[in-house]
Amino acid sequence: MNIHIVKNTAKELELDIEGEGHTLCNPLREILFEDTHLTFAGYSVPHPLERSAKFIVRTDGKVKAITVFKTAAQKLIERTEEFRTEFKKALKAV
Repeated sequence: MNIHIVKNTAKELELDIEGEGHTLCNPLREILFEDTHLTFAGYSVPHPLERSAKFIVRTDGKVKAITVFKTAAQKLIERTEEFRTEFKKALKAV
């Protein structure tokens, strides 16, 4: 995975994410929607056979867009770890 920051202002962050698609971007977008300072979060995958995505985050300016994105990425990591722990417990019960 390679991440290129295309635009980084107080209100807007634009990233090109090479090597990822819907699997990473959709959960990240859903978590971004939880932030009250978010005004827009979206991504596009130019072609289904290409593993790359363009991600855009916009905020009201009270919190920097990159800060909102970092927080969402951290939440995604935490939720993934929680899922992993619970899945391991479930496997032991089988």
